Amino acid sequence: MTPAADDGKRTALAQEFTDEMYAAYRHLAKTINYRAKQFLEMVTMHGGVGAAQILLQRGRGTSDGFARLWEARMLQWSVEASVLKNKYEDLFTDEERDTARQRLEAHGFDVGSLVG
Repeated sequence: MTPAADDGKRTALAQEFTDEMYAAYRHLAKTINYRAKQFLEMVTMHGGVGAAQILLQRGRGTSDGFARLWEARMLQWSVEASVLKNKYEDLFTDEERDTARQRLEAHGFDVGSLVG
């Protein structure tokens, strides 16, 4: 595959991740009445990958949104869960994926359940 084709594939995958972040926002607004306005603004400004990277740079601490999803038992809809999906592996560094994995495991989430 040519470098341009690789860039095109990565761009398409990043757009798919962004679309998944918007879908998660809509799902959570509908199911648990959670409207994460700051998260939505972050995704709009930085794209899904950029927003995830910002959230994961906070080290091992969790965001208020993560805490809300944990309380609602909805961590499968978290940014961290999406980052760990196999199909998005090329969008994130090993360190970012490790941070996501550690956060989820620390809150009792079975990361082995993630598919896609």
